[in-house]
Amino acid sequence: MHDRPHYLHAQKVVNNFRRVLGEELCSRIGDYHFSTLEVLIESAINTSVMDAMQLAEQDVEELLKKLRNHTHR
Repeated sequence: MHDRPHYLHAQKVVNNFRRVLGEELCSRIGDYHFSTLEVLIESAINTSVMDAMQLAEQDVEELLKKLRNHTHR
């Protein structure tokens, strides 16, 4: 497992954004700000994935409760 599993995806998003903006505007913005944007996007992806995993865990727990109740009848 990677320490930063969503880094490459965040990097692709920023690279696509840079292409849309064009070379001149990107050079005015600077690499530091694009690196910051990569971290923000990576963090947003991580948060979304963790939220989805938590919801899936809750769904599984609810299903287990229902199964236990059903088998005890």
